[in-house]
Amino acid sequence: MKSYFKTISLLAVFIINGLLHLNAQNNITGLSTVVINQDEFTVKAGVLNDKVKINLCNVKSYKWYQAQKIMETKGGFSGKLLHGEYKEYYLNDQLKEKGFYKYGLKNKEWKYWYADGKLRETITWKKGLRQGKYQLYNDYGQLVATGKFKNDKLHGKFFTYGNGGKIIEEKVYKNGEEVLPILPIEKKEHEVVKNNN
Repeated sequence: MKSYFKTISLLAVFIINGLLHLNAQNNITGLSTVVINQDEFTVKAGVLNDKVKINLCNVKSYKWYQAQKIMETKGGFSGKLLHGEYKEYYLNDQLKEKGFYKYGLKNKEWKYWYADGKLRETITWKKGLRQGKYQLYNDYGQLVATGKFKNDKLHGKFFTYGNGGKIIEEKVYKNGEEVLPILPIEKKEHEVVKNNN
């Protein structure tokens, strides 16, 4: 019986320490949620309240919050960086887009919807660059195209689909440039020409 209570006590200590650690992490990051109402959409986003020191990249676009607006600048920021879950809604309360920001840069899978609720697009991001799978749907909910990105450029096979989900076109990309197929060289039979000299 004593070992049972000892086990329960140890388990309670681990749970309490875990909760305290989690709470300490939230206090360090100083995360809060903002809601911004625009003329055509509403945004609900996580922002960092505390100033953070990050290594900026001149070619990446950072999203940040200031004065009830979300701004985007290349290579820097001048407000509170977006961090955590991001949701944007149409005026009819239908989800327009959803994803995650990490220190102002898009990260992980992002989804985009049409105003009627049908999925429009999914894109995977890593540190502000498109990286991984990509899918595009038409307004009927049918898959139109699939592919992959590497360092923000199309890379690998890109498929276009027609009615019924059949592949109607296949292209190959390498670092954003289409790789044209090498056409086979036709072999011609050699003609023997007689010289009548």
